[in-house]
Amino acid sequence: MKRLQENRIDQISKYLQANKLDPELLPEILDHLACEAEESLWDGKPFEQIYRDMVKTADAQTLLNLSVDHQNLLAMEKSLNDIVFENRNKSYGAYDLRKGYGQTIQRSVVMGVAFFLLLVMFPKLYARLTPDPKPEDIAYIVEATPVDIVMEEPPAPPPAREEPAPVPKTVKSLTPEVLPDSKVEMEELPPVVEDLESAQPSTATVDGTDNIEVIAPPVANVPVAKETAVGVEKREEKEFVHVEQSPQYAGGNEAMAAFLRKNLKYPRPASQAGVQGKVFVQFTVGSDGKIENATALKGIGFGCDEEAVRVVKMMKDWMPGKQAGVPVRVRFTLPIAFQLD
Repeated sequence: MKRLQENRIDQISKYLQANKLDPELLPEILDHLACEAEESLWDGKPFEQIYRDMVKTADAQTLLNLSVDHQNLLAMEKSLNDIVFENRNKSYGAYDLRKGYGQTIQRSVVMGVAFFLLLVMFPKLYARLTPDPKPEDIAYIVEATPVDIVMEEPPAPPPAREEPAPVPKTVKSLTPEVLPDSKVEMEELPPVVEDLESAQPSTATVDGTDNIEVIAPPVANVPVAKETAVGVEKREEKEFVHVEQSPQYAGGNEAMAAFLRKNLKYPRPASQAGVQGKVFVQFTVGSDGKIENATALKGIGFGCDEEAVRVVKMMKDWMPGKQAGVPVRVRFTLPIAFQLD
C-alpha cells in the first residue's frame, strides 16, 4: 500500500498536537488515522475531503476524551491496543499482530539464543558423551602359522642328441695299374659317367646321402654400415634467382636458337588469327643441368603458351649456374618469340 506523503502526515500530526492529544497516544492515533486516509485515497476520495471527515470524527472533544480514557485505562492496566481498537472490529488481523508482537519478539530472541548456544556447545557435548578410547581398551590378536619352504631341484635337462654326420655318396674308382694280361682280374668295371654325376669318386662304393650341402655356422650379428648417417636429414637445395655464373644452354645462344627454329611449330589457331608476340617461359635449371617445373609465366594464347613449354621441356641438359664455384639450382626465364613471316 502506498504511504501518505510526508507533508500530509505532518498536517495530521500538527492537528493532533494542536488539540492537546496525550503524547503517549500520538504515535498510535497518527498511524491509525494515516492508514484510514490511505485506504480512502485508494477508494478515489481527495485528501481535502478525507482530512475534513477526519477533523469531524476526531474533533477536539473526542481527542480530549481519548486522552482521559487513556489515563484511566493505564490506571486499569489496559493495553494501548485496546485503546486503538476500541469500538472497532478486533477480529481484524492487525489487532492480533499488535497484541502478540511483544511475545513473538521474546520467543524469537529466546529461540535464536538457544540455537546459537547449541551450535557452540555441540562439539563439547559430543566429546563428553563419546570419550576417546584408552590404549588398554584396544586388543590386537596376531596369529603366526609356520610354513615349511622346500626348495625343489629343477629337473635335469635331457642329454643332447648327437646326430650322425652325413655320409657322402661315393662310387668306387681306383687308380688303374698297368699289368700283364695274365695277372689282370676283372672284378669290377669302372663307373660310367652317369654314376659320377650324382656321386664322388672313392675307393669303395657307399650308398650315402645325396645332395649334401655344407651349412656354414651362423655369423654373429655385426652391424652393417649404413650409407647415410642416422638422424641426418637430407638438405634441400636452395633455389637462386641471381647467381655469380648464370646457367647456359650447351653450345651457347646460337645453338639454342637453332634448336628452337628446328623444333618450334607455329600453332594453327594462332596463325589463322594472326597472333604473334613473345611467350615468357619460367623453369628451373637444377644443379645437374636438368630442366624442371617449366611453366608459361606470360603468354599470348591460341596454343602458343603450350607449344613454348613443350619445346623447353625437350631441351637437353644445360650447364648449371654456379654460386661461389658450386653448382646450384637457378630459376630462369626464357622469352620465345612467335612471329609470322
